[in-house]
Amino acid sequence: MAKYMCMDTLRFLLFDVHKIQDLLKYERFINFDESSIDILLDAAKSWADQDFYPYYREMDEKPVYFKDGKTYCHPILKKIFQHAGENGWLGTYFDNEDGGMQMPLTLSNATNHILEAANNHIPGYLGLTSGAAHLIATFGNESLKSTFLPPMLSGKWGGTMALTEPQAGSSLSDIVTSASPINDRLFHIKGQKIFISGGDHEAVDNFVHLTLARVDGAPQGTKGISLFVVPKYRVNESGELVYNDVCAVADFQKLGQRGYSTVHLVYGEKEDCVGYLVGEPNQGLKYMFQMMNGARIDVGMTAASTATAAYYAVAPICQRKTTRQTYPKHW
Repeated sequence: MAKYMCMDTLRFLLFDVHKIQDLLKYERFINFDESSIDILLDAAKSWADQDFYPYYREMDEKPVYFKDGKTYCHPILKKIFQHAGENGWLGTYFDNEDGGMQMPLTLSNATNHILEAANNHIPGYLGLTSGAAHLIATFGNESLKSTFLPPMLSGKWGGTMALTEPQAGSSLSDIVTSASPINDRLFHIKGQKIFISGGDHEAVDNFVHLTLARVDGAPQGTKGISLFVVPKYRVNESGELVYNDVCAVADFQKLGQRGYSTVHLVYGEKEDCVGYLVGEPNQGLKYMFQMMNGARIDVGMTAASTATAAYYAVAPICQRKTTRQTYPKHW
């Protein structure tokens, strides 16, 4: 991967253009300095060299596939999730109290850029898990946070963003996935979602679908949308995982990201799918915009990183001996 990624250029952009060191004066980032930033960048590069770049071509040639009710992905993904959980990569920008590193988002995006440049099939799995967990950390109650954040940030459970429906496409005001009250926090969920990135595979033990649905009797349009945590396996009163009646029934393949699972989910086919309300009813779209906007940044990062890898693949200028100090000062 090193020949497709110029670390000198990345450091130049971080320190000389975007002045990341100016963020370090704030108390929130007191545990970071220029030396620790360099260490984190090198750690991301080492991980990318070892577990991302060697598999990018194979993941394109042998894409994710759906068979007999299961979604199959490249086996390296299980190792990726384990490493991410053990080394804190899933909670880089989270508050310390939520199990995160409290890293500047600029630095988190820089490490993600390295991973994306190495293999753009993989980082989306991690990014959606982080985004879903961060949504719970921001708007969920203490019960949701204590139940879902530890296994998600440890890499044992994956996370998704479930918005789009077959009949609605991008028109979220037309979603019909329903939520029928069990009590004020628990709801029976029924409906379908499509194009759910990272929505099912065998690299993790469970999936936490952050799902938009409409509570029975809610206003029409976007004003009646609520947000729910809908796990593939829910935790029962004994602390055991039981199937929650949400399953993948098909896989779509992304052009250029064939190693990235993208599934069709069906909720409540057996009338036994339970969702946990996040925040207040009818505020779901407002909450979801946190994750949607994070995904927009990640999509832009994917484009920039893929273009960067392509550029260095055909013009490997990084073979020159350069340092940050060699750039013209007026840059």
